[in-house]
Amino acid sequence: MANIDDCIPGRRARVIQTGVARVAGKTGTIVEVSRTRRPPTGPLKDRVTLDIPGHGEVAFNPADIEVLP
Repeated sequence: MANIDDCIPGRRARVIQTGVARVAGKTGTIVEVSRTRRPPTGPLKDRVTLDIPGHGEVAFNPADIEVLP
């Protein structure tokens, strides 16, 4: 379980849980970290995009990944 502040582009991360069984447990590189609010009065939503070899870029909730040292 990662915190949005730990997610820095270029670092490696492992997928802990996801809706796609083939991606669970895979390791990738963090490409993008975003924090959006839509609509403008709505809650903040954190997203981390990982580049996973063989799958391409996949977006996750920070709670679904583990940032590796």
